[in-house]
Amino acid sequence: MTEEVVLGNFVSALNNFIADRYSLNHSVSEYHVYEFFKIWKCSRDEADIRVHEFFKTPYFKTGIHPIPGANEALHKLSKFCNLCVVTSRQNAIKDHTIDWLERHYPGLFQDIHFGNHFALDGESRRKSDICRSIGAKFLVDDNPRYAIECAEAGIRVLLFDYENSYPWCKCEDVHEHPLVTRVQNWKEVEQQLISWIAS
Repeated sequence: MTEEVVLGNFVSALNNFIADRYSLNHSVSEYHVYEFFKIWKCSRDEADIRVHEFFKTPYFKTGIHPIPGANEALHKLSKFCNLCVVTSRQNAIKDHTIDWLERHYPGLFQDIHFGNHFALDGESRRKSDICRSIGAKFLVDDNPRYAIECAEAGIRVLLFDYENSYPWCKCEDVHEHPLVTRVQNWKEVEQQLISWIAS
């Protein structure tokens, strides 16, 4: 399970901050890649700084809301499997992330693993390495790059494109991988995972 936009609306909150702070008016539909510097037309380092600035604001601290249907589906799935979060989030926001998960999804996750990607400091861990180390059989993620990485490691992946509204999920080659299945809501996640668990 990943966290940013599978469980909460991270990109929408980030985009609101960028619009207000930097007067950059993008719609979420313009986020066709997860490399924000390409959207904001700045350097990669500048984009990382802006994201870390966002972490210190109410946009991040109170502006990310759960994705509809996630809580109900996760409660059902928790009866069939152990749920863990594997997130690319940075160690700098670890405490806030854990608090957010406990507030919105209390008691559902056995563990939370941080990849520390795009961090200003510290080492990062690949999602596939984290998944292998915890024995994960399945991953729900919205990022095609992570989907392919984990599928190549033998992990079945549900590529989460909420209501077909995540432009960064539209990468065609990811859908050709036999271990990647595209889903558009939490009901589909629930149905597919239960089907895989039963097989």
